[in-house]
Amino acid sequence: MNRLGSWFRLCLGLGLVAGLAALAVSWWAAVNHTSPVRFSAGSPPADFPVPLESVTFSATDGITLAGWQGRVDSERGLVILLHPFRAGRWLMLERARWYIERGYSVLLYDSRATGESEGDRISVGWHETQDLRGALRWASQQGHEHILLHGISQGGATILLAAEHLGEDVVGVIVESTYDTLINAGDRRFRQRVGLPGWLAGLFYRPFMEIRLGFNIQNASPIDHIDQITAPIFVLSGAADRHTLAEDTRRLHAAAAPDAQLWIVPEADHVDLSAHSPSEFKQQLDHFLQRIEGQ
Repeated sequence: MNRLGSWFRLCLGLGLVAGLAALAVSWWAAVNHTSPVRFSAGSPPADFPVPLESVTFSATDGITLAGWQGRVDSERGLVILLHPFRAGRWLMLERARWYIERGYSVLLYDSRATGESEGDRISVGWHETQDLRGALRWASQQGHEHILLHGISQGGATILLAAEHLGEDVVGVIVESTYDTLINAGDRRFRQRVGLPGWLAGLFYRPFMEIRLGFNIQNASPIDHIDQITAPIFVLSGAADRHTLAEDTRRLHAAAAPDAQLWIVPEADHVDLSAHSPSEFKQQLDHFLQRIEGQ
């Protein structure tokens, strides 16, 4: 009996230690994933096709955002480019260069709590919708009427989560490597990093994230909003993407309007679509732009 009691106390103690460790790791991960990522954008590249001007504007909740704009005379429209999670405007420069060469003006900005923009929480697209709405308001004040939105990962989720607030000036939407639900996004990452499903590995992580961010993660589901986008939409992802699985992308595309365009890039991983297949990537975007301009 004493021997069984000792084993019971040992197992109970180990379980308590494991539980406390899981709580600590989950809290650390939630804080790390939502805390600001500060860095300087520095000077725009000198070889950019047009001068990039530093701009600031306000999100709809008053947070000041920093970015660059590049204007083209007799522009075909404005492209607003939204970067991935914990990245910044620099990651969108090559796409911005491509749009400039095709006659579009561009706006690249650091989302809240990233780069040079204000804010104390990153929310993987949820509160960032207020950044995008502020960018659209700024674009309207600048006289832009034909606006294309292009986002990668978190940037794409931001666009879709803001679907109800996109006005008639938005003539096209491109989303790359964008999760269908934030719950699935967490599940994919937990399976990749610790080999456990998200519901188990994230048992404590999810409530801590919700405490930090102030919303129910279940509600952060771009798949529930994409059908409210009336403009032409192009959904892209990599076939080898372990963060946003091809099946997630197909579900997202299936929930969009019937004429939504889809491209699963063979062998491409997360957020490397342009670098993986540069010529075909440009051809696909050209085809989509021709569709928009032919309306």
